[in-house]
Amino acid sequence: MGPGETSTSGADHDGGGSAGATHDGGTSAGPVLSVDAGSGPTDGSSSESGDATSTAARADAGGASDDGGGEADSGPYPDITLAGLTTAPELAPVRLAATGLYPANVTITSGGVDDLFGSNPPLVATNAETQALRSSVQHSDLRIIFTVCEGLYRVVGKKSAGINTLADLKGKTVDYTPDTSSAYFLHRTLATVGLSESDVITGLTPAANSPSAAAAYWETNMQAFAGSIASGDAIEFQAKDATGQYVYRELFNLHATAGSLADPTKRRAIVRFVKALIAASAQITADPTVAIPLLIGPTNTDQADLAKSLNYERYAGTLVSDALDVLVPEEAWSASVNNRTARTQDELAPLIDDSIVTEALAN
Repeated sequence: MGPGETSTSGADHDGGGSAGATHDGGTSAGPVLSVDAGSGPTDGSSSESGDATSTAARADAGGASDDGGGEADSGPYPDITLAGLTTAPELAPVRLAATGLYPANVTITSGGVDDLFGSNPPLVATNAETQALRSSVQHSDLRIIFTVCEGLYRVVGKKSAGINTLADLKGKTVDYTPDTSSAYFLHRTLATVGLSESDVITGLTPAANSPSAAAAYWETNMQAFAGSIASGDAIEFQAKDATGQYVYRELFNLHATAGSLADPTKRRAIVRFVKALIAASAQITADPTVAIPLLIGPTNTDQADLAKSLNYERYAGTLVSDALDVLVPEEAWSASVNNRTARTQDELAPLIDDSIVTEALAN
């Protein structure tokens, strides 16, 4: 943690608020021509609290001082609260922004998008896109406004369990969590070899020394699982499509409500926070080591393993341009898993609002 940051303890990675998360399942988006098997990607509530950053530090970070500035950006910025998974390495830009890039206190509470619609809601919330799809069925005013991180998920298997190809997962126990982004990742990955979730046995949450044959999950759990496998026994897979793109990457997004975006005071704070996230993302992309001291405590992971996990995180620094393209096939999966009618692309389009990023970049 840095100055100006407050954080509360963990929640489910994909989870919403106090109600928790369910995640979705559905149909494959098409055949895959290649699969990487290797050692990594081929590309790219109690609280922890700190003091607010000084006015000078805030001004150096590009924020308004208490003396204010121009008409559109005058006066001090308010303290803000963000709900998210406090143990997630995806939150690195948020934690860096809280050290002074956002010119007021940032409190990180355990939760996610569902908290935006509860009592005493946070201003913004983070979750994987799977949870935005789930929550937006009931909350049509949910908005995706920024991609904090792209999670480059991986399957890790044990050769000693008979796994040398993705097809060898059939009949094996795989650690993942149904109805989460890990389940959708596994769904897309298995489809590349003609399998589905029903072809594997559902294990537990990946951890060190798991007895399961394989795991498909997010970091840092995956590194704990992989790191405990005997040397030479682990094999890793990341399925790609015909264009060389991952068949699935998590979009760990920042969310707000349409009501907050329509409120001038709240919108000003959100725009400024996104501006801070853009700057933080650029710093971490240029030098990933700046994120490590901010994440060791929250992730409960040592420096060496955390550095390995960060190889599977890509800090976008924007709202990714294919967000809607990602949501459409995933919505079909979500609807199938949750026994509801899938929404069309036109019905999903309002879920994404790029105006905040546009304003942040313009300012």
